Amino acid sequence: MAPNIPCSYKSSLMPPKEKSQKTKNNSRTILLTLPTELLLTIAEDLVEDYLDLICLSLTCTTIWEVTEKIRFRSLHAKLKTRTWAGGRIILLGDYARTLPEGVLTVEDIKQLRLTEYDDDDELGTGLFEYYKFPKPKSNISLLNEERVQSNRALRNELRQYSYREVFSRWIHLDLDDFLLARTEGDRWMVRNFTKRQYVIKSNSRNLPQILYCLIGCSQDPTISMEGSDSLLYGIIEGKWAGDRVDITLASIHEKEREDSSDWEEITTRVKAMLEELAEENSHKFEF
Repeated sequence: MAPNIPCSYKSSLMPPKEKSQKTKNNSRTILLTLPTELLLTIAEDLVEDYLDLICLSLTCTTIWEVTEKIRFRSLHAKLKTRTWAGGRIILLGDYARTLPEGVLTVEDIKQLRLTEYDDDDELGTGLFEYYKFPKPKSNISLLNEERVQSNRALRNELRQYSYREVFSRWIHLDLDDFLLARTEGDRWMVRNFTKRQYVIKSNSRNLPQILYCLIGCSQDPTISMEGSDSLLYGIIEGKWAGDRVDITLASIHEKEREDSSDWEEITTRVKAMLEELAEENSHKFEF
């Protein structure tokens, strides 16, 4: 699921400004003599490295205030490195040989070291055997980053800042704080950014089933469940295999996409497929 930055990160609490004002008047503090635009430019260069940006922001109150919006952007980027939301996803069976057209680019084939597979009918096998996919880390606290752990002075400084409420949210991060929570009346969505399609439902119970029946890829239906050939081939030849997919809430989708006229809802089709599959396998569930 896509991470969500809670509004609690926008805090009106700020540390005292006295020290900052004194420092600003010190002629040797060249950084604070720069106009805000230049401070923002410096911070922009660090947006892809959340640790570096936080360290810069903590140098004084002035820079902490200036970098607020950039910190939000950097935090969002950091969270995205801990999730597959919005990335390409495919569920490979061990009989997957031919991949859907366009799933792997020439650059992908080089990166995954699949250049030895000259025949496109073998790329699925090579991808299935590839074992170096990184697992997203669940611990995102800055205090546990390798660079912080290996630098005692930096670790002690950040730990001291993490005790202060105004800074602790930005340093001692907990992934659970960023997970989406459905409120009454809201609904879950599985979205395909590549094809601009979505499936929408009222609870999260069957989100895995929805996803699995859309992203599967194989050439042999025996790896799947019981059912008619047309049903099982529909699953193992998933219409979304290799596409960019995420799971989010309808309320968030509406905010992000004010005009969703070019998005197609395929809930009815997917619901029919899952109900037929559940009937074939004697499992009942509420869509």
